[in-house]
Amino acid sequence: KLADKEFCKKIHKILHNMKEPYKEVFTLRVFGELSFKEIGELFDKTDLWARVTYRRAKEKIVDVLDKDSSF
Repeated sequence: KLADKEFCKKIHKILHNMKEPYKEVFTLRVFGELSFKEIGELFDKTDLWARVTYRRAKEKIVDVLDKDSSF
């Protein structure tokens, strides 16, 4: 459980340093549990835009985690 807690802390730290709109789209999708359609509407964009933005944010997180040898 401690490892899971540390992992979550690392994710939050990465999100904190991430640029907008990636940070907000990822947060709304994962923690807010909004659909891509709902996220797109919040930004006056399409659901496809929300999907692409979310995927790019997720890739950025994975890239940072891959560079961190402790995870």
